[in-house]
Order: sequence, then C-alpha cells, then structure tokens
Amino acid sequence: KTLNILEKSKKQSQFDYTEIFRHIRTNIEFSNVDNPIKSVAITSSQPGEAKSTTSMNLAYIFATKYKKVLIIDCDLRKTMLHKYMRLSNSHGLTDALIELLYVLTAGIHVPNPSELLSSGTFKEYMKVLKQNFDFIIIDCAPIGSISDAIPVGNAVDGTIFVVSAKDTKRKDAAQCVDLLKRSNVNVI
Repeated sequence: KTLNILEKSKKQSQFDYTEIFRHIRTNIEFSNVDNPIKSVAITSSQPGEAKSTTSMNLAYIFATKYKKVLIIDCDLRKTMLHKYMRLSNSHGLTDALIELLYVLTAGIHVPNPSELLSSGTFKEYMKVLKQNFDFIIIDCAPIGSISDAIPVGNAVDGTIFVVSAKDTKRKDAAQCVDLLKRSNVNVI
C-alpha cells in the first residue's frame, strides 16, 4: 500500500518522492555515526501535518534496505495506520507482515495513554523490539496537542519533527521542538 502512495505521489508531481525519502533515510543513518540510530519517533505540532504519511513512507524506504523493519502506531488517541494499511485493529497490538514490513497497530483504546507510554513496561518493550528489528519507526501523536511523544521520544534513538510548509506556524513548531529538547528528546 505504501508503495502505491509513493508511486501516486510521484505521478502527480514533478518531484521524485521516493528519492526524497531515501535522502531522509540517509540523513537519519548518518545523523550519529558513533551511536547508530535504529529507532525513531515521528511527531508534529498539530494533526494534519502528514506525520503518518511520513511514517509509512519512511518505513517502506527502510524496508527496501533492511530485512526487518517495524512501524508502530503510537498515536493511541487517534489511531490511523491500521486504517491506511487496511489492517484490523481489534486484537490489541496486532502485528502483520506486509512484504518485508512489520506493523504493530495501536490496539484497543485505553483510558490512560500517557501513563501507558511513560511506563517502564513500554521502555523495556522498546528495548526488546530494538533487539529484534533492524529499524523501528513510531508514529506518535502531535506534540502540540498531547505530551505522548515525549515518553516515546525518550524510549527511541531519535525523533523526527514533521512540519507542513502550508499549515505549520513557525512559532508553534519552535515551541514544540523546544519542548521536546527540554524533555531530553533527541530531535534529529
């Protein structure tokens, strides 16, 4: 499905979006040579800035290079990846194999997403996942609305902050990046 998104985008525009995401992958891979980045969180300042689309396209591009790539829907309040990928979300954190890409959907709605993502259990689970996958991409809730991206950002190697050239206000983006950095999140 993600390939179709990339191919449709490529046909509709003069830009080669596949190559753009390859450049982003290369930048991630070389952002810290001493401590290789194996997991990233993707967030934005507000909904609608293409963080889920960015997550899916990056996952596809990483899956063309690495054997085992996992994408996780960590936006527990507004789960979207399972809808985009036409997967069931009814069995909790369901994983499914799509070509060479593993998907861990968000699962059932819980009353306390922030507490769940801030738990030691989540951090330990991320450690186990890092040992079993070549690369992990986590689609998070927008940091401008909800603080969930902070504990997720602290459990991964780096965080990517997505902005919309049309819709994101500079002040909002700067405040969100500052909040992430003050919370010891490695914004790459």
